[in-house]
Amino acid sequence: MTSKQDFGDMSINMKTNLFIKMTIALLFVLWSNFVFAQTQPVKGIEHVVVIGFDGLSPDGIENANTPAFDRIIAEGASTMHARAVLPTSSSSNWASMIMGAGPEQHGITSNAWEKDNFTLPAIAQSEDFLFPTIFRLISDNQPKSEVGAIYHWGGFGRLFEKTAVNFDRNPDSEDETAKIAYDYIKSKKPLFTFIHFDHIDHAGHEYGHGTSHYYESVEKADALLENVMRAIENSELAKNTLVIVSSDHGGLGTGHGGESLQEVEIPFIMWGPSVKRNHIIKYPVYQYDNAATVAFALGLKRPHAWIGKPVKSAFQGYEIDDKYPVLVQLKEPIILPKPEGYKKAGGLFNEKAEVIIENPNKEGVIRYTTDGSFPSAASPIYDGPFEIEESAVIKSAVFENTSIKSLVAEAYFRIKKSNFKKPLKYEVFYLKDLAFIPELKNKKPDVIGNSFEMTTDEIKTLLKANTAVRFTSELEVVQNDLYKFSLRSDDGSQLYINHELVVDNDGDHGVEEKTGQIQLKKGGQKVEVLYFNGGGDGWLDVFFETGTKPKQILSVNNLKNSDL
Repeated sequence: MTSKQDFGDMSINMKTNLFIKMTIALLFVLWSNFVFAQTQPVKGIEHVVVIGFDGLSPDGIENANTPAFDRIIAEGASTMHARAVLPTSSSSNWASMIMGAGPEQHGITSNAWEKDNFTLPAIAQSEDFLFPTIFRLISDNQPKSEVGAIYHWGGFGRLFEKTAVNFDRNPDSEDETAKIAYDYIKSKKPLFTFIHFDHIDHAGHEYGHGTSHYYESVEKADALLENVMRAIENSELAKNTLVIVSSDHGGLGTGHGGESLQEVEIPFIMWGPSVKRNHIIKYPVYQYDNAATVAFALGLKRPHAWIGKPVKSAFQGYEIDDKYPVLVQLKEPIILPKPEGYKKAGGLFNEKAEVIIENPNKEGVIRYTTDGSFPSAASPIYDGPFEIEESAVIKSAVFENTSIKSLVAEAYFRIKKSNFKKPLKYEVFYLKDLAFIPELKNKKPDVIGNSFEMTTDEIKTLLKANTAVRFTSELEVVQNDLYKFSLRSDDGSQLYINHELVVDNDGDHGVEEKTGQIQLKKGGQKVEVLYFNGGGDGWLDVFFETGTKPKQILSVNNLKNSDL
């Protein structure tokens, strides 16, 4: 006979079992939702096309006539403040774009990288010496999918796993690249297509960023973009394709590789289903976020080795609650004579110089200093041109009330007597296969001359590929002091004081700056700078500073003739 107690125990057990089952079911639902959210593609996206334009800067889109770029920006989400990785070389950045990681992880630290010639090994590998790319991720997870790579620059082909793609083409021109991409997308309807155009970078190197020829190349890119978009929109892919448009780096003058904002900032544009329309991406986007965004859109779990994050805020239904958006500043003042390429603003003048500063913004006031110090709310307001009769380092910024609202512009004015003789000797050597500064002691120079400053600006007509230069002079030290020297060069350079190496900036690289210091006594000190240009654009500047003098260009007022 069953008692009331037994019935009560049974009731409790049934309730307990029901509770446990409900809890398990709830946990299963939550877990399923989590897994579902992590492994399902973004709604409506079944294909992805990434289009990369080598050397395309935000300035190019802003100042060229670009209806195709303008259209996808208006119909999608974008930022003109995405950032490339350092160094701003092509190999490092194309690798980062497809590898979801930076040079510190994938090890591709320069254009000299090869599978059999590198310094830093990849921290993780998908095949021998190659970090896992988005191509490998797609191939591993969807092995039957169609994946293609069409790239105008042949060097891109060494950055990804050949076994991970079905279609691999390296056309000879940008027009052929666009045609092959058009036909491939329409006929094969690939899951993932990567398209690379190289002609903008060519224009940047040949004519310079910001020139009319550069903007013409951007307008050509706009027409090519329209062709690719037409292939997508005229096919079955029209309603379910995500398009990402970006670049590897910007540029400064006729080069890139440095750390300036002109080189580092790149455009990042997204277009397609579930992408917000006419949306400005307010939060930081990095080069390696490109691959992570592709993976997220296709519902693929990202490798732990990747550091990139998907740009989720560009998709409908995703918001970011964060107090650190991209800092968008006013444009910095323009100090005339303005910078040209890697040449700093200012210049070398006889007897005196006129300083003119322009505000490129419609708001704010310019404050400036003439002693190389950082401008502040206490600095004088610029109210018109003024003359200087002594060398000066001018710095200026745009202020609103008491707050600085722009980057600081700087200019180096060097004033000399009109009859001052050139205090430096230079020797130019034309050699072969330079990757480092060569031994020059027993070599006969091809050209000998004199200059006012240790810079390639004065001898730019003499520079060719595989050129080495030796500058020699004597530094006048007016009092015992600690001297800091800086070399800013493309490619390598070294500075010696009294035959002692003080700054070593050697190697094949873009414009990079290295610094060293030495205690010097009053009197004349022998100074020697060695420099080489391996190929392409070249540049050299030499700076110094002391406890009483701001950082400035080493110039005629600090040097005298020497028979080193």
